[in-house]
Formats: sequence, structure tokens, C-alpha cells
Amino acid sequence: MVRPFTQEDVDKRIVTAAGDTVGTVRGVEDGRATVERTDDDESLTDEIKEMLGWSDDDDTYELTGDDVDEYEDGNRIRLPGYTG
Repeated sequence: MVRPFTQEDVDKRIVTAAGDTVGTVRGVEDGRATVERTDDDESLTDEIKEMLGWSDDDDTYELTGDDVDEYEDGNRIRLPGYTG
């Protein structure tokens, strides 16, 4: 785990290792982020959805610090080694 999510992470983009945006942090509670999936599902591969436990039926998801590879400078949070 890199670190738990904080309120400073709200509105940051969640990206794959390849840089594809998969969602945006919309809220944080108890170190967990609520992520709103992007409308462009083309970049969100089945492998990534399965790894995160996300389904096609949901619009929001939960992430923990264990799901993160790096909190990048700026407004991006990168998932580990999944390049799609």
C-alpha cells in the first residue's frame, strides 16, 4: 500500500499504468476512495475491471491504497502494472 486516500485526492483522475483514465475520485472516507467511472469505457479493459472487482452495471466503485501504485504529481493516481 502506498498510503490511504485523503480528502486531497478528491477530483483526481485514476489512470492505468499506460495512462488511460478509468475514473475520478469523487469522495474519500476512512482512507477509501469512491471512484466514478469515466464514460469512455474503451480504455477500461476487462482485466482491470476484474482486478478491481468492478462490474459493467456500476457507475461508482471503491478503491483502497492497496489498489494504487503511485500518487503522481498533479491530479493523477496510477494503478499498478496493468497496461491494458
